[in-house]
Amino acid sequence: MKRITMSLLAVALSFASGCTTHLAEGQKQELSIYESKGLAVKEKSVGAAAALGLLPGMGYFYTGHPVLGITTIPLYVISLGPLWMPFDTAAAAESRNYYSTKIQVERDRAKALRELDHRLEDKQLSYEQHLREQRVIEAKYSAY
Repeated sequence: MKRITMSLLAVALSFASGCTTHLAEGQKQELSIYESKGLAVKEKSVGAAAALGLLPGMGYFYTGHPVLGITTIPLYVISLGPLWMPFDTAAAAESRNYYSTKIQVERDRAKALRELDHRLEDKQLSYEQHLREQRVIEAKYSAY
């Protein structure tokens, strides 16, 4: 019985340290730059994820982690889920928004560069104008 209790406690502690991947400090800075440029994608609400994190497994389902949603339900009471799940699911929503933003920014950047290249091919721009506009596009979609 003691061995089972210790095993359950170890599993609960591993979940308490966070189940989802949280953003590194550099990624948070990058996301804030995209937000300041108006390029951020808000696929999931961080507030809604945190609120749903109070309910067993619901925050994980909302943020696209159904396996975690199912596996954390039995551990909800044992691991003090209401105390850490809102923070974990909010971080999961932030992470999802970050990666969605990265994908969308790269698509938009590639599209703008393709259109610019077509204008050069159609001789609507000189090579120098192309270079200047290319720098503007790169600056717009850069997180640095």
